[in-house]
Amino acid sequence: MSNFRKSIIYILCTVFSCAAIAQNNRALVIGIGDYPIESGWRKINGDKDIEIVCAFLKENGFTQNSIVILKNAEATKANIVEQFKLLATNAKTGDRVYIHFSGHGQQITDTDGDEDDGWDEAWIPYNAQKNFKKGIYEGENHLIDDEICLLLQNIRKKIGTTGELIVVADACHSGDSTRDEEEDDEDIIIRGTLDRFNIPGEFPKKNENEQPLQWIVISACLAYQNNYECKVDGKNYGSLSYSLYSLRNEIGNNPLNVVKNMISGTMKNLVAMPQTIQIETQNNLNTTILFGK
Repeated sequence: MSNFRKSIIYILCTVFSCAAIAQNNRALVIGIGDYPIESGWRKINGDKDIEIVCAFLKENGFTQNSIVILKNAEATKANIVEQFKLLATNAKTGDRVYIHFSGHGQQITDTDGDEDDGWDEAWIPYNAQKNFKKGIYEGENHLIDDEICLLLQNIRKKIGTTGELIVVADACHSGDSTRDEEEDDEDIIIRGTLDRFNIPGEFPKKNENEQPLQWIVISACLAYQNNYECKVDGKNYGSLSYSLYSLRNEIGNNPLNVVKNMISGTMKNLVAMPQTIQIETQNNLNTTILFGK
């Protein structure tokens, strides 16, 4: 075999080998706005975020086929958990995984004792109710942070240290806010509630060290703040979701500290009330790149 042919074969093998380990983009976008009346949750516009979140993702390397959408009645706890598990099943080493939740958030009694303040944070799926009702609804459809953490750990194991795992929560988990939902003001819409989901009983306390994050988490507000929606051209969106959308062409390859400043500046122009985004990761915000290698 000539050296030329050997070189061609080597190049082709290298190309196919690289293609086999190429990074895949996978996304799960959850948007809930039209909660059932009997759930006790106020109507918001989490479902409206889906379109702009998908636009943001497409500007950063995702295709429509790589994005799974759960909207309103589709976004039950069982369906959300199933999609998390499918991500863990299908993901490969080095993949980029993005998970976005737009909906209500609520604090709920910490029944396993791992929270210092006695309260877990929870995403509110479509079939979760606002208040504890013994024998009727006792919090089983709240998606608690402990459960989310375990689901994310399974995804992290599949994508390995070279993969990217990004979680965005355009919801409010705070129980320490100074004001609740403005039910009589259509122009002020808050995602979340001041009311905690209180499960009666005595629960043990654990003395555990907080585990380091193995992913990037971008939250719409700090624990003591409300998460306000914004209105643009007569339509309401999540303030974090819309900020990501408006920065979709420039946000991807910046370090997280720059991303945080970019989003903060945008949100100040969208929301009149105090609201500060939070970005957490095990790595340095100054060096970690969002959507970049």
